[in-house]
Amino acid sequence: MDKIFFRILAPLWGAVVLINLILPNKNFSESENRYLASFPSFSTKALLNGKYMQGMDEFFNDHFVARDSWIAMQSSLEYSLGKRENNGVFVCKNALMADIDAPKDDAVQANIRGIKAFVQRYQKPSYLMLVPSAAAIQTDKLPLFAQTWDQAGFVSRVASELGNAVKPVELFGTLTEHKDNDIYYRTDHHWTSAGTFLAYQQACKVMGLVPKAAEDFQIDTVSDSFYGTLYSKSGVRNITPDTIQAYHSGKVTGFSVYDGKKTTDYASMYFDEYLSQKDKYSYFLGSNQPLVTIHTASKSGKRLLIFKDSYAHSLAPFFVNDYSEIALVDMRYISGSLTDITDPADYDDVLFVYSVDVFAQQNHLVKLEQQPS
Repeated sequence: MDKIFFRILAPLWGAVVLINLILPNKNFSESENRYLASFPSFSTKALLNGKYMQGMDEFFNDHFVARDSWIAMQSSLEYSLGKRENNGVFVCKNALMADIDAPKDDAVQANIRGIKAFVQRYQKPSYLMLVPSAAAIQTDKLPLFAQTWDQAGFVSRVASELGNAVKPVELFGTLTEHKDNDIYYRTDHHWTSAGTFLAYQQACKVMGLVPKAAEDFQIDTVSDSFYGTLYSKSGVRNITPDTIQAYHSGKVTGFSVYDGKKTTDYASMYFDEYLSQKDKYSYFLGSNQPLVTIHTASKSGKRLLIFKDSYAHSLAPFFVNDYSEIALVDMRYISGSLTDITDPADYDDVLFVYSVDVFAQQNHLVKLEQQPS
């Protein structure tokens, strides 16, 4: 019996390996949203230290025939057996939610020091918006016995430690009030434009601006086939794609992107080309860059500086009626002096916009403490 099994299995496995070698290899997986392993270069040293065989193993794993179908099958089987978390993603009913790690205290304290140093140096009205994850707001969607940590308490502690340095824009109340609406994407870690709109209204109240109502915007559906980062990470495939909406109000007269080397002007702050790609969320302001600048037709004459992660990309366009210029700085991509690309002294208001996940895990805002006086 063993010989018969071996005679069947060995040729089958050999055929699979041969097919993997013959078929053209993809460099990038759209469904997993990552680059795939390339075929390893042979050398005697790599063979002897094991790196060559490790590379071969990674290559065949990444390029295995019908890999995505096998991943989907495995995910479905695990779900049927009761597994409700996969690769840092909670598998809910027709929704996926990020299971974000607990805060790293060193990173949090570094960010707090950076914000305090910046505010003390420039003495500008400054505001902090920390965006909770879907798992902290839509708790009723979580799988039974899912373990999460207290994001609301974390946001309160950060605000308390910052003291009078910034005015917090508290989001838990308004987001929880609308938790039954589509305020987060089902397949992505970001908030939807509907959720962002709620945050914009809350920010206006704190920042002394007059918030617009939903009917003041032209709301366009720009995609109904969005599969985001959580779809890629989880392996779950039997889930309804997300819809992306854009809220339009006010006129933008210019949009530019500084990529660390040069500044490029664009006709729009919306990038339609991303709607035909995997990373559809980058429709809003494009991919993450050191600095992007929005010029508007607003007569206010005021300028807003936003320190941010990608959550601010769908938020910034809501302020085009309130500020003549909006600049978004991503400290994750700045290695030199901030004043080399923009001078914070030129702005009227400063808004820090970060997901709780990024603020609690990454310490990039400490660079503000290290900036030259």
